[in-house]
Amino acid sequence: MNLFDRFILTLYSLALVVISLFVMATSLNLISSTYITSAIEEIYTSSQVGMIYFVAAAIFFLISLKFLFTSVRARGDRGRAGVSVHNPTEYGDVRITLETIESIATAAARRIRGIRDLKARVRAEENKTSIHVKVTVDGETPIPGLVEQVQQVTKERVETIAGLAIAEVTVLVSEVAQPGTGARVRRVE
Repeated sequence: MNLFDRFILTLYSLALVVISLFVMATSLNLISSTYITSAIEEIYTSSQVGMIYFVAAAIFFLISLKFLFTSVRARGDRGRAGVSVHNPTEYGDVRITLETIESIATAAARRIRGIRDLKARVRAEENKTSIHVKVTVDGETPIPGLVEQVQQVTKERVETIAGLAIAEVTVLVSEVAQPGTGARVRRVE
């Protein structure tokens, strides 16, 4: 959640606290019923007051939808966190999460000269594990050789470290970094 979302959530929560306090005070008869009745009549009789309430309700509605969709999307991403690859050994079963395999693949591919940025995703199916790597290249290194090196290094490194058989490593070159854009080279040496 970024800073803007946190700020909106804070304001939203404070507004809900005020509304909750108002409803609780009303239910305990701490606020006069004539005040509430006159406020409701004002909504129906004055178009300006009615419009203010409508805009406030619409803003609350949109913020609620935003947080609802954000939480559903976050749950979908979190559901992937528990997914693991099963690797039986002679001493017992070993389970390695997809995030762990992605970290190993990312670390391996970052070491390759010519890679500016990358994102690795692992897909585990019934009998095969495959890795999809999306890379940004520097534009100075020949792409066919670079892609082949990413495939080879990533496959060998994951198989060595995790002890898993990797069926395939697919590489998508998504972008060529433009010289002078200030893009950092993310490489471990």
